Amino acid sequence: MVQRLAGETDPVRAVIELIWNSLDADANEVSVILDRNVADGIVGVTVRDDGLGMSPERVEQDFKWVGNSWKLGARVTEREKRPLHGRLGQGRLRAFALGTRITWETVGQEATGAFKKTRVSSTIDHRNDFSGPDPVDAQGPTYTEFRAEGRDSLGRLEGDSARPRIGAALALHLLTFPTIEVRYDGVKIDPAANIEREMTHELKWSFDGADRRAALRVVEWRDVQGRTLYLCDEKGVPVDETPIRRFADFNFAAYVLWADMAEHANEVLLVDMEQEASLLGSLMQVVDSTLEDHFEARRAEQRRELVGRWKETKTYPYEGDPASEEEVVERATFDVVATAVRRHIPKTRGQEKLTLGLLKDTLQRNPDGVKTLLNQYVGLTEGESEELDRLLERTPLSRLIRATTDVTDRLDFLSALREIVFNPEAKGLVKERDHLHKILERESWVFGEQFNMMSSEIGLTRALEQHLSMLGREGEPTTKVTKTDGSQGRLDLMFSLAAPEHETKRHLVVELKVPSVVASYKEANQIKGYARAIVEDPQFAGTHTVWDFVLVVSDYNNDVRRDINQRGRESGLLDESELDPNSPLRYRVWVRRWSEILESADQRLLYYKRGLQHDASLIDVKRYLRDHHADVLPEGLFSEDGPS
Repeated sequence: MVQRLAGETDPVRAVIELIWNSLDADANEVSVILDRNVADGIVGVTVRDDGLGMSPERVEQDFKWVGNSWKLGARVTEREKRPLHGRLGQGRLRAFALGTRITWETVGQEATGAFKKTRVSSTIDHRNDFSGPDPVDAQGPTYTEFRAEGRDSLGRLEGDSARPRIGAALALHLLTFPTIEVRYDGVKIDPAANIEREMTHELKWSFDGADRRAALRVVEWRDVQGRTLYLCDEKGVPVDETPIRRFADFNFAAYVLWADMAEHANEVLLVDMEQEASLLGSLMQVVDSTLEDHFEARRAEQRRELVGRWKETKTYPYEGDPASEEEVVERATFDVVATAVRRHIPKTRGQEKLTLGLLKDTLQRNPDGVKTLLNQYVGLTEGESEELDRLLERTPLSRLIRATTDVTDRLDFLSALREIVFNPEAKGLVKERDHLHKILERESWVFGEQFNMMSSEIGLTRALEQHLSMLGREGEPTTKVTKTDGSQGRLDLMFSLAAPEHETKRHLVVELKVPSVVASYKEANQIKGYARAIVEDPQFAGTHTVWDFVLVVSDYNNDVRRDINQRGRESGLLDESELDPNSPLRYRVWVRRWSEILESADQRLLYYKRGLQHDASLIDVKRYLRDHHADVLPEGLFSEDGPS
C-alpha cells in the first residue's frame, strides 16, 4: 500500500495535494516555487504557506503511519472554518512524485502558546519512515514549508501546462474564498479570470428505491486547455477527478456536487468494472447524459450565434426563409460545416462573405469539394469525407475527429511497442518494472477490450482480496497466500471480467518479461507457481472462476517450446488445472511471444487501419510516446542522439 501511494507518477497531482494541505491548515497565501538547474530544467519543488503550521505533537501524530491524520474526524478547518479537503493522511506519500528526498519544516504553537519549529524528512527508499531533529524554540508567525529534490524529470510541472490544471482543481474553493492567494512559479492562480461561462444543472436520480439529488456545475474556460470531471462534496471540495475524453471542441471543468461524495472517494475507477449498478455508478450515468445534453445545446447555441452574426453583417450566403424542405436540409448542413471550420474563415467582412459564398456554392454544385475543403482545413481522411454527408446531420464533426484520433493513437502505440520490444538498441534501455510495466498499465487494451484493469504489481494475498471484492465478499477474513514452496509471489498485471453466463468470473494475469529475456524453465515454473498457489489455496475454492495466466516474452528456448506444443492441447498452453474435475475453479497457463500479442491487437484494428490508410512513421512513434508516456520512458530512448 505504501509503495503504491508513494509511487505516484503524477507530479502535478502531488502539487495539488500539497496546496490542499496548506489550505486545510488555514493558509491564506500559498506559494509553489520550482527549483531549476543551470539548464533551466525543473529538479525540485518548494511549497510554502502562512497557515497554522504543526505543533510537535501533531507532527508526531500525523507522520507516525500512513492514513493517520488529525482531519479524520473533522469537517472544517480550525481557524477559518473552511471545508476540509484531505482526511486520509496519504498526501505526503504522493509527494514522492516530486523528489526522492522530501522535507517538511514547520512552525506551530503548542497548547501553552509557545512556538516550536519541527523538521521531518524521508527518502523514497524508506517511504514510511519520517524523522528529524528534536523540535526547537521559535518565533512566530506560523508557517509550513515543503521541499522535494532528487528528480530530474519534472518537465510536466512547467507553468503553461501545469497551472491550468491546478487552477481547475482549486477553482470552486478560490471562487468561494477570494481572500486566498495561490501563486505557482510566481504567477497567481486566478480561475475567475479564465471563466468564459458557467452553468449549474440539478441532478435527480433514484437508487434502491430512494430519490437522490446532486448538482453539476460546468465551467467553460477562456484560455485553459483540457477537460476534467471533479467529484466534489456539497461544498465543492474535490475528493476525486477523472479526465473527460469527449466534447473535444470545448475546454471546461465539470464539478459534481454531492453531499455523500466523500464516502465514495477513489471509487470512480471501479465504476466501469462493476457489473451490478452502484450508487456512484448510477450518479455517473446521470452526469454523462447531462453533459451530453449540455454540450449539444452549447453547439446549437454557438451555431445560432455565429449564423446570427453572419446575417447581421450580411455575409451569410442565404436570404429569407427556406423555400423548400430540401433547402432546410441544405442550410442545416451548411451551418454545421461552416461553424465546424469557423477558425479558418477570414475575419474581414469581404473575405468572410466570399469564403462563405464559395462554401455554399461548392456544397450545392460539388459536395465532394466540401469534403476536400474539410480535409484541407481539419485533416479528415478521404474515407471520412466520403461519409460526411450521411454522418453530419446526426454526428458532430468533433466526434468523427475524436474517433479517428483514438484509432490512430492505438496504431501509433502498437508501432511504438514493436520498436521497444524488437529494436536491439531499445531492448537494452527498457526495464521491466520501471518502463514496460508502467506503459502497459495505461495501455491495457492491448490484451483485450473485454478486460478492465483491476490491479498491478500486487501479491497473491492482495489478488485474493481483489477477487473476493469482485464477488461482493469484501471484508471476509483472509490468510496469507503463498506459492507451493512457501515463498511469496507478485503478479505484474491483473485484469478481471464478470462474464454474464452462469455467473462466471474471469481473471487474466499477465507476467511481463523485458525484451531481452528468453523464457526457460525458470520463467515457466514461476508463472505455474502463481497459478497453482491460487488453485490449491482453499480460500479461492467454491467460485465459478476461470484464471488465465500469460507469460509474455520475446522468445523462449526449446524446452519451453516443446512444453507448449503438446499433442491434443492448444498451442501456447503450458499448464491446465485437472486437480478436481468437479470444481468450478479452473486455471490455464499460457506462454505468448510479444509478436503474438501485437499481431492479435493489430488484427482488431486492421479494418480501421485500412480505412484510414494510416501507417505510423518513426516520427509518429516518438510523438505518441512523448505525449502519453514521457514520464516513464528510459533516458535516451528515441532521443535525437539515442536509438532510432
